[in-house]
Amino acid sequence: ARQITAVYDESPAAAPSLAPDLTVTLDDASAGKVKFIDKATGTVMAERTLDNDNKASALGFALTMNGAGQDGDGFEISNNAGGTGDGRNITAMFDLRNQSLSERMGGSFHDIFNRTVTDLGSAIQSGRLSAEAAAALKDASLEAEASYSGVNLDVEASNLIQQQQAYQASARILSTARELFQTLIEII
Repeated sequence: ARQITAVYDESPAAAPSLAPDLTVTLDDASAGKVKFIDKATGTVMAERTLDNDNKASALGFALTMNGAGQDGDGFEISNNAGGTGDGRNITAMFDLRNQSLSERMGGSFHDIFNRTVTDLGSAIQSGRLSAEAAAALKDASLEAEASYSGVNLDVEASNLIQQQQAYQASARILSTARELFQTLIEII
């Protein structure tokens, strides 16, 4: 049995809210004046002057300017409304764990995941058994082919031994007959 586990942090209820969306503009490049403007209302939330290191801070943000800017240059600071990088996805996954997805799927995310893993394991085991059965069938087919092809190595080996012994016996008979004829010729 397998389980999916994860650890995640959730913001407490008393956590400070995110700052509103801001537009930061360089109001006067020669004087180094920067404005932090509420994007929704257009209200100037803070005005700062860049120090000697071209740095300023306001509303919990630290700003460093690199290079020379022009009047009206700016950028926006926005909340992460899309949820990228926060814990919303994992929270939604944990909510799915115990929630019934649909009548057709039958059960919670956890039940469906377990059923999917079980089905996959069964399919893999079935595939292994089918492969083993196919290999055994192949071996049996090769043996059947060899028995019908007329060449049986065991029978051929025994025939070869039999022929070899018959040859040796014939050679012995010829040798004995030659000796007899030689002896008869010497006697006459």
